Amino acid sequence: MLLDTYQQQERFWLKTLFGTPSREGLQVFRGEFVVLEGELKASTGKRTPSKAVLKQAVMVGDETRLQMVVGNFASIDELPEFVARFHDVLAPECRPVLFIDNVAESAEVEIQGHPYVLIQHSDGVVWNALTECCYLDKQDLKGLSGEDKVIRVFEALADYRPGLPSRDLETMLATKTEAKRTTWGAV
Repeated sequence: MLLDTYQQQERFWLKTLFGTPSREGLQVFRGEFVVLEGELKASTGKRTPSKAVLKQAVMVGDETRLQMVVGNFASIDELPEFVARFHDVLAPECRPVLFIDNVAESAEVEIQGHPYVLIQHSDGVVWNALTECCYLDKQDLKGLSGEDKVIRVFEALADYRPGLPSRDLETMLATKTEAKRTTWGAV
């Protein structure tokens, strides 16, 4: 399975969920997904911090393709790194939904013939925003395993039509803002 390959490549960081749902032929992942690794330091044998990470990622994969990709990039500058490394393994029906801290506006972007949904989002939890986009509430997910909750969202996402303006990637990159994610937690 493709997600097993990513686990072997150590692309999963802060793994929240990784497993097989009741729907055969699929695997799901939730956590941090390393898009671009940091440099390997020869003196210590350790890597510097990752240069691009899809935070709060929610992914569904089959044997060879990513069927669903959702997550948060701190900067739209990380998107070209994702496209360079993972665009070729996106299933034809996969429409990545990316919540990005520093985009000036939400938009749909076609990249190499594939639609990407970019949503302006600098605070909150991606999972909550995703379930809102799919018009799902806690009742819709109640009683399901963690893996099957992801599959339920995956199925609902197929009907998601954001109605956002179309932009090109160059415009989105050129109009990025200085916005940074709002932090929360202990003060």
